[in-house]
Amino acid sequence: MTLPTDRPQPRLGDQWQFVTRLVGGSNPLVLDHMVRELRPEGGWAIGVRKAGSDEPWLTQVFDAEFNRVAREVVPGESMRYSPAFPLFRFPIEPGRRWKAAVEQRQDGEPGHRIVEVDARVVGPETVEVPAGRFDAWRIEAVHRAGDVRIDTVYWFAPRAKRSVRGVETSRSPRGTSELIYELQSLRLV
Repeated sequence: MTLPTDRPQPRLGDQWQFVTRLVGGSNPLVLDHMVRELRPEGGWAIGVRKAGSDEPWLTQVFDAEFNRVAREVVPGESMRYSPAFPLFRFPIEPGRRWKAAVEQRQDGEPGHRIVEVDARVVGPETVEVPAGRFDAWRIEAVHRAGDVRIDTVYWFAPRAKRSVRGVETSRSPRGTSELIYELQSLRLV
């Protein structure tokens, strides 16, 4: 399997729909994502809201290298990352690894916390999700913040310009939970 390794080039209006569920939890949540703004420095903003909802879009902001700069928790209140939260390192290639310590601040909240990121590209894999079958890069990451550890596996599919599946296992003294998201559909312009 030969996969592109360069960062995606999203276009205004690209859309993805994801199904997110907490294992053993309530009903799945279906979320629409849409590129709503292309930024002059090469980044972009993606709007997110419940499928079929008229609620305002929440915004996720990415820099030109597809690192998360900010994400709204509620309209007008964001979680901000400095430096940007490194989801990927392009070009993607098997064995590539990256580590970072990222400062996370929430609007209206005092202080900040440090999130340690340790991620690596395992290699190419084919993954099947409700939106279809995708050739993808399997990436495994560990995120630590205080007494919380999140082990994440996600599959970045160049054809979809996004991760198409992710499994996040969170562990803390308060317990363990597992979150799964999968691409339901996409429309790329």
